Amino acid sequence: MSDIAVIVPVYKAHDTIKNTLHSIAMQRHVDFSVYLVVDGEPVGSYDYVTTVFPATIYYLPENVGPGVARQYGIDHTTEPFISFVDADDTYLTSLSLYYMARNMTDKIAVVSCNFMEEKNDHNLHLRENDMVWMHSKLYRRVFLDRHNIRFNETRANEDVGFNTQCQCYANADEQIYMSKDLGYLWQWRDDSTVRTDNQSYAYNESIDGYVVNKIYAFERVLESQPLDDGIKFFIVMGLMYLFRKYLMAMLKAPKQVKHVREWSARYYRELYKLVDAEYLSKAERSIFGLSGFKSEEQYTEYGKWLRRLARQPRAAESTVASTSTATA
Repeated sequence: MSDIAVIVPVYKAHDTIKNTLHSIAMQRHVDFSVYLVVDGEPVGSYDYVTTVFPATIYYLPENVGPGVARQYGIDHTTEPFISFVDADDTYLTSLSLYYMARNMTDKIAVVSCNFMEEKNDHNLHLRENDMVWMHSKLYRRVFLDRHNIRFNETRANEDVGFNTQCQCYANADEQIYMSKDLGYLWQWRDDSTVRTDNQSYAYNESIDGYVVNKIYAFERVLESQPLDDGIKFFIVMGLMYLFRKYLMAMLKAPKQVKHVREWSARYYRELYKLVDAEYLSKAERSIFGLSGFKSEEQYTEYGKWLRRLARQPRAAESTVASTSTATA
């Protein structure tokens, strides 16, 4: 049996899948198998790739989104380690999987390597210490199974729900290792919902998905372990992420500020209010600095924003389970 299951969620990827598979095929010094999970396209529509590439293909009868497709891949494979590649991206070098695998020691549950993001001018931007995207990561299956870590059935920001669970369950014997190695190229696509200058997604579906998946992740974690300082840390960090998005919306998409504030208020009610005042008094300011904020003025504005969230009336709160698919 192979050591690594490389799972590729596939949807309308005929123009890009060959490049993705070529980048997987050139991986060296690791034993792996490849699984394509075709998300709602006709049975047999990708069988042509197996004439030149040894992949197992699963066809889902309906389009359910990349998170559900990835979960199907997890549930239908048995390799001890799992890596994900999107069907319009590539591994960066022939050693990408090797770089992840060589750091997977006995006490490591997840390896996260750095990756490159291609911008619309085709320049590359280094993404470091990421625990949001599935890009450039290797997961130990026994860790996922032990803690029942699963994707939420949403179509936006499902990555953050999965990785938040990993962060909360990590401990001294099941660590997350942040590697400086480069492992992945997040390629630019002109028709990408996530990557184009699309204010609708950035401050609507993306925000909805972030909040829904954070709530999903923390609720699952708190079913099996108490609210400790580690979980409190990630809850507070999540609200500070939303504060940053709020500031960006005021500059770039003022019409969406209300939407961002409403969903931030939901996060505040359902998660932030779980964190006790004693913890906030000793840790919130330092977490604010770790979130990238530096000035006292920003911290003062953050406090005002929190008070506004506390007074925010409850808006109609839909889920994002049926949000239109976001192509990375």
